[in-house]
Amino acid sequence: MKKSKIEVDGMHCASCSTLINRALSRLDGVEGANVNLTTNKATIDYDGKKVTEAKLISTIQSKGYGAKIATDNSGIDDKKQKKEYQKLKKSFFFSLLFAVPVFILGMFFMKNPIPYQDIIMGLLATPVQFIVALPMYKSAFTALKSKSANMDTLIVMGTSAAYFYSIFVILSGHGHVYFEASAVLITIIVFGRLLEAKAKGKTSEAIKKLIGLKPKTAIVIRNGKEIKIKVDDVVVGDKIIVKPGEKIPVDGIIIDGHSSIDESMVTGESIPVEKNKGDSVIGATINKHGSFTFKATKVGTNTTISQIIKLIEDAQGSKAPIQRFADSVSAFFVPAVLLIAVITFILWYFLIGSEFQFALIASVAVLVIACPCALGLATPTAIMVGTGKGAKEGILIKGGEALETAHKIKNIIMDKTGTITKGVPEVTDIISLTKQDETSILALAATLEKNSEHPLAEAIVKKANFEKLQLKKVKGFKSIPGHGITASIGSKKYYMGNVKLMKDNKINFIKCNS
Repeated sequence: MKKSKIEVDGMHCASCSTLINRALSRLDGVEGANVNLTTNKATIDYDGKKVTEAKLISTIQSKGYGAKIATDNSGIDDKKQKKEYQKLKKSFFFSLLFAVPVFILGMFFMKNPIPYQDIIMGLLATPVQFIVALPMYKSAFTALKSKSANMDTLIVMGTSAAYFYSIFVILSGHGHVYFEASAVLITIIVFGRLLEAKAKGKTSEAIKKLIGLKPKTAIVIRNGKEIKIKVDDVVVGDKIIVKPGEKIPVDGIIIDGHSSIDESMVTGESIPVEKNKGDSVIGATINKHGSFTFKATKVGTNTTISQIIKLIEDAQGSKAPIQRFADSVSAFFVPAVLLIAVITFILWYFLIGSEFQFALIASVAVLVIACPCALGLATPTAIMVGTGKGAKEGILIKGGEALETAHKIKNIIMDKTGTITKGVPEVTDIISLTKQDETSILALAATLEKNSEHPLAEAIVKKANFEKLQLKKVKGFKSIPGHGITASIGSKKYYMGNVKLMKDNKINFIKCNS
């Protein structure tokens, strides 16, 4: 069983995603299809012997939508999102330029029309109807060719009815024109899509930030030479050099050297982890002090950070149970609306005996106000925002179903200390085992540690600054990775660190067991 992700262009509503979902599901060999309107992606599970990726793409294209195999970063294509947003923005303001004067003429000059008012309104409404709404006409026509209907079908039918009836009124010289209705409605629809495009851009910010954590280059040893290459060009088995302060390019195992590494991005633990020869390292984590060489074991999409990104993308693309219900409703939504619009016209014109104009406008109103935008966007947008916000706070949610079930949680059991932390260490207690008071101990410790980059040192200095303590000058500062530091104040040499540092330097100390 294979799984493919296809990027889909041209979806506007739940009906679009349902139409593609249904077309893919009908293919022989397709076990499951999930078309997500918010991420513009289709995830398909299929039998590679019965159906190919090319067939999946051609099936989507036959329904009038663009389709291509999704790359690793296609879900967070900034340029594409911005281009789509700018295109809609231009379209909206262009439409607004014509719709506002049409609206003013139609609403405020009804009783006292200006000369040739209907013709002027018709000329102003035409660019909106056939330039701004052209993509809607194309979409509706494509849906018609595949014997289906979508949201654009409703918009095109409703606005076209108002526009062409108004043309008929001008030609016949009898009746009231409704150019303002068609122009304003198209402008409102474009404005709605502009807001959708903006919302879609914001929902993928968490993934963009995670991808931003990935290093761009790596220093590898090839043919005995050190060369800088792109991270994407690193292969399994490459020997990579990491210097202090650099991000580790990919996952691997240390083969030479030692260091302390900040793995808080992955583990949540704020204290750097000491790493020696034979220990594994995780890509995108930060090397703090020492230099080392490691052998790449996982590259590209197999690295830990790539798997985390994939987990979030899958979660954002998954469907919650409530969304499946919404999709099943939207499958019958458009045909039902068309039927109701026809029944509305028949009731008002033939049974109640209203004027043709009134019956037409009543049916147009049914077509236009029934656009199922919210039906298809509400749940996937909520899932994207929820999983995105969680990722920002270091909480990974596996999918829409887990998110929907979360409201039933009554108790949470944490696996270990440090799972819920601020992410940085903080001085909480100072315990004196001698006659020295706590303030003098803190001042001495902060003086020694002020040149260190270790998170514990930063916490000690921060506490001393908070207490507004005066720190002395030190000389001969030296950081000893995995042990602590040594420095001199005046003529006295001090050691500050763990038990191993004390034992290595044969220093007597009082052991605190509490």
